[in-house]
Amino acid sequence: MSEAITIELNAEGDWDGSSLVNLNRDNAIVIGKRYYKFNISGPHGVLAADLGGLFSVVSPKLVAVAYSSWNPQSFCRVIASDAASSFRQEITLKPAMQFVVMYPGDRLAFSTQDERGQVVLVVNELNESEAAQWGRHHLPYTMPTRFRIIRRTGASFVPNTANLWQPVFGYDPTSGALIAEDDSAGMIPASTLCLYPRFQGCYVSVRYAGSNGMGSLRIVDNLTRRDWAVPGALQDVRWSRVAYISHDDGIALDAQPVNPGDLLVCDILVSLVHPDNHLARRYQESV
Repeated sequence: MSEAITIELNAEGDWDGSSLVNLNRDNAIVIGKRYYKFNISGPHGVLAADLGGLFSVVSPKLVAVAYSSWNPQSFCRVIASDAASSFRQEITLKPAMQFVVMYPGDRLAFSTQDERGQVVLVVNELNESEAAQWGRHHLPYTMPTRFRIIRRTGASFVPNTANLWQPVFGYDPTSGALIAEDDSAGMIPASTLCLYPRFQGCYVSVRYAGSNGMGSLRIVDNLTRRDWAVPGALQDVRWSRVAYISHDDGIALDAQPVNPGDLLVCDILVSLVHPDNHLARRYQESV
């Protein structure tokens, strides 16, 4: 890795997270050939991929980011080059240095809430070996998935385990949940909820909202359709205990609305169980 370049950004007013900064290396105050100080005027929120012409647009970069305030409302995002401007990573800004990686075409967006603050970047372009080393230390991870079943007319959730029920979920980017409006009943198979290789299985927890406080979560054996209720009646808007469903299991929902016809919602939170961790938790609970 070559010697890093430090970029100091001083701006009047908050960063808005969306306005492209007119940053040009020719306008910088250069100290010791490696330190570039910019005084920014005009709209500012996003740095282009070349960071003011100091780096190649197509090079991967390891960037340390610091900000002069501990305000938890201020954040930095790595914005991808796709048409949707999706973000790869978001960090809460603070005076401590935090590292993000920019891939070819990526931009950096800042949103601050302090009227006047200083952003400092320490940037290294990554060669092939350094990029591979970064990748080895930042392995893929799986996000928990949140499903939501909405019943606008107050239909109860009935644990009719003899019936197979496969709700059709659609992704809602606003809530980050997969949502279905469905008044059906039955066993929901694990394959509908575990969006991972089927042999791995999942942890699952549910929450009812608008219920009478007597709901339950049931784990269902697919072959016999016998079920087991996770202990404890679920108070309204309280998550259930975590249960495990294997790749051939299912779940059944059981809840009634507070009043007939009232809105009733069930949220289902599902998290992958990794292959080497199938029995670890249950072993710990049994000793």
